[in-house]
Amino acid sequence: MKILSSIGDAFDGQFALRLRSSARTLGLDCELFERSQSDRPRLSALIRGLSEAKGEDVLYVDPDAHLLRRPDILLDEKDYDVAVYYDSKTLELSGPIFVRGGSRGAALLMEWSTLQDVLPEFGEMENLSRVLSRPGLRLDVRRVPVTYAWVERQHRSIHPKASPIIVHFKTDGLLSGRMKVAR
Repeated sequence: MKILSSIGDAFDGQFALRLRSSARTLGLDCELFERSQSDRPRLSALIRGLSEAKGEDVLYVDPDAHLLRRPDILLDEKDYDVAVYYDSKTLELSGPIFVRGGSRGAALLMEWSTLQDVLPEFGEMENLSRVLSRPGLRLDVRRVPVTYAWVERQHRSIHPKASPIIVHFKTDGLLSGRMKVAR
């Protein structure tokens, strides 16, 4: 399995280096792509990664994440074509996206890309959700547990004994929220 991520700016780049280091520590390959002007960084990285991987499975992880433990479900179980995390409260997709190498994975990405072209006003995760929930879909979808899309400040109070596998930092607004201005 090859791990993929896309870098949009220097800030992403610093996080992505940590992601690559954490993957290598676990003996996993991680490729970082420069993000194009596209509004679909996940889809673009997955298409490129799957075409270059020649049948190898790929996992897209946001650059602000790192791996703490071996992702056993993704590496050892083989009875699904795609694996994603659905938030238990909102049922929205978030976190990593795993796509099995081969023609079924490529067909998923092609259908997702087509839908993204038809409905560009929706985000890429929302359009992926539409593809995965389409009646008659000929793919086996694996829902990964919250430990694969872990955000410490959101999940620890709900799952106090969990051992995260992929941790996302979700930095938007966090840094400015910590600054205190003396008066």
